Amino acid sequence: MKQNSKPAPPACYEIFLNYNCNAKCVFCSQENFDKSLNAPLRDIMRRVLTGHRQGYKKLGFTGGEPTLHPDVVKVVAFAKAAGFGFIRIQTNGIRLSDAAFCRRLSDAGLTYCKFSVESHRPEVHDRLVGVPGAFEKVLAGIKNLKKLSVRIGMNVLLTAENYKELPETLEFFMKRGVGDFVIIYPVIMGGLLRNLDTLGVRLSKAAPSLISAFELLDRHRIDGLCLNVPPCFLAGHSQKAIIGNFNTVVTDPSGYSWDLDENRGEDKVYGKPCLACVFRGKCAGADKNYVSRWGWKEFKPAKKIIPAEKIPAAPTEYYTDNDRCFIKILGLENGITTSRVLELAKGIALCKDCSDGNAVISAGEKLIRAGILRRTEKNGVYSWFLSRRKAVL
Repeated sequence: MKQNSKPAPPACYEIFLNYNCNAKCVFCSQENFDKSLNAPLRDIMRRVLTGHRQGYKKLGFTGGEPTLHPDVVKVVAFAKAAGFGFIRIQTNGIRLSDAAFCRRLSDAGLTYCKFSVESHRPEVHDRLVGVPGAFEKVLAGIKNLKKLSVRIGMNVLLTAENYKELPETLEFFMKRGVGDFVIIYPVIMGGLLRNLDTLGVRLSKAAPSLISAFELLDRHRIDGLCLNVPPCFLAGHSQKAIIGNFNTVVTDPSGYSWDLDENRGEDKVYGKPCLACVFRGKCAGADKNYVSRWGWKEFKPAKKIIPAEKIPAAPTEYYTDNDRCFIKILGLENGITTSRVLELAKGIALCKDCSDGNAVISAGEKLIRAGILRRTEKNGVYSWFLSRRKAVL
């Protein structure tokens, strides 16, 4: 493959719209932030233009709770007009139970929504976020956005109340069309630090559930990553740990800006086990507050990188947005090449990450196993055919 001499463009430009929130999460890391701060519309627009001029391909709006910002629909529309094809909101999902509000966001240009969900059990989720009925609002929000072809992902934050049921939580939402998960081990600050005795779970206790969760995702070819967990706890799944560069710049409501990669080690420390670990130099280390509380005893240096086990694909009813995008494209033009699939994907909101044929082939093979697609090959070129339009979309 020909090497590209140009540096890769920056990945994501993340804008905090506010710090106020309509949830009262018991683990909140921002509980002491100034909740009165709302970034002014003019400042947000200026930052959107700055991110686009600097070559960022993805734009994210977060908070606090970004859906509470009075100009959130306007800034999404402005981002689309500025040229961003990928516009994400990270949310607790409470406001998205309003179908009309979801429609306004979608019409403005929202392409991706990342929900924060803590359990598949309503009583656990509602207790952790401090809002009765929040779980049902999340489910309504997912349903509303799916009808509008907005891509959906999910963050799940681990606590003592939910870590054992992590695989069950993922499968619950896989059944509802979520095909992209990030499992987060929380930083020990704010609400989590205050409630550590009841909410804290040690990495060594959480690791088996994490590994089981990744095995589940791999069987069904569902995307999943893990944040703030050192890879030494994920034997056979270390590639799921986010330890590389974030390639993301963040601005807060006051206008302060920082590069996540320049600050990624700020709250991390290395210990004696790290010296002999194969991930030394790649992993940023352990949360200093975690080590202050629980020490280094459970950390065992990884002597080698254990390759991911090749888990056979299971017959599945769980589909990613890439899968749905592929089916939708073949509903428009059947019997087309991989390059034509990529060309048509540019105009479909469901799929904005197909930069080459790998995502197409991976999704295609999964759909072939499900009996939905078939493929032919001539002179090294694949053509794809829709065998039956299953109720996936």
